Amino acid sequence: MPGLVVPGSELAGPADWSRVFGRTAPLTVEIGFGKDTFLLEQAAEHPDRDHVGVERDPHRVELFLERAAKRGLTNVRALPVSAELALGSCFADCAVHELHVYFPDPWPKDRHARNRLVQPWFAREVERVLTADGVLFLATDARPYRDQMLDVLGAAGFTSLLAEGPSQNAALLGHATRFEQLWRERGREIHHMLFRVGGRAGR
Repeated sequence: MPGLVVPGSELAGPADWSRVFGRTAPLTVEIGFGKDTFLLEQAAEHPDRDHVGVERDPHRVELFLERAAKRGLTNVRALPVSAELALGSCFADCAVHELHVYFPDPWPKDRHARNRLVQPWFAREVERVLTADGVLFLATDARPYRDQMLDVLGAAGFTSLLAEGPSQNAALLGHATRFEQLWRERGREIHHMLFRVGGRAGR
């Protein structure tokens, strides 16, 4: 499938993205794009950047790539693996300029909280893959998960670039995801967060 990048096949190693895209450009990555078009909008608005979407669901990957092809986007690829594999093995040190994670599964029951994406391992890998001026975007409608995100990233030395509290503004990059639109219609608080690695230069 055009645009599909499989580790060990199209992607020979974590530093192979310049060969995959045929150029060297700033890299934007979204973890878990689902059925949303956020990354496609970003690719259309920023042709000077390359975009990688990480998603395990094969049907969502197929839909994503079909949409990209219809729009003629050549600067977007789909990586059909888990977030753990993507962050741990598919990106070189200091390779990612922007990392986006919107509305990951909140696993609301306390006994399931260990399954949430944002854990200490996540913070370590994000710190590794982000460039010196790279940033991490997060959003959730679950306040306990928001608190966990702030605790985990704060403990790892990340610096928050936004004031704490629910964000009632539009999404940070001007695109409200499907989940954000749905949850706002149902009156839920939306928590947008923006981080950089502590001690690194901001934008």
